[in-house]
Amino acid sequence: MYRVQGTLREWVTRDEVRRFIAKKFKEFLLTYVNPKNGHGDFEYVRLINEMVSANKCSLEIDYKQFIYVHPNIAIWLADAPQSVLEVMEEVARNVVFNLHPNYKNIHQKIYVRVTNLPVYDQIRNIRQIHLNTMIRIGGVVTRRSGVFPQLQQVKYDCNKCGAILGPFFQNSYSEVKVGSCPECQSKGPFTVNIEQTIYRKYQKLTLLVTEQ
Repeated sequence: MYRVQGTLREWVTRDEVRRFIAKKFKEFLLTYVNPKNGHGDFEYVRLINEMVSANKCSLEIDYKQFIYVHPNIAIWLADAPQSVLEVMEEVARNVVFNLHPNYKNIHQKIYVRVTNLPVYDQIRNIRQIHLNTMIRIGGVVTRRSGVFPQLQQVKYDCNKCGAILGPFFQNSYSEVKVGSCPECQSKGPFTVNIEQTIYRKYQKLTLLVTEQ
């Protein structure tokens, strides 16, 4: 499974590879023991419990710990983060809700945040090859917007026939646009179905980069 066939971004979207990543990441979350702690506790089970106690929904994964256990998958995460993070967040969600079944009533999604990336890139060295990869830079936040709702999973009502279209999944890079209604073939107008649409929080930051 570690022998990548074709491009990496295509490889990590294959069903069997996604299942493999999910299996290994689940094992990591449930069994990793930090050798520096010395008490033998499962590191991420403890962090999940602390996250739930604080009523949060972000689970921080130490990249250096992960690459020590699963070096190949860690490299895939750095080079194709969007697809790999999708799998990791689904696994984290399932693990958290299995450990704390009632927590899904508080948060519907668990986010995986990667920390301690070992390579520090300077902004002047960023090139096209870094697009859609995971990089680490430093800086000071000089401006930030308010926290706004952003469509994540959206459904539309066709104003002509009343059909419900979707769900459509939207990421941070593109906006979902409906071309025509599959029921009546009309070009719209379409209205967002508020009751069946899922939102997430969105904030824009301006970063003053410091060179190291």
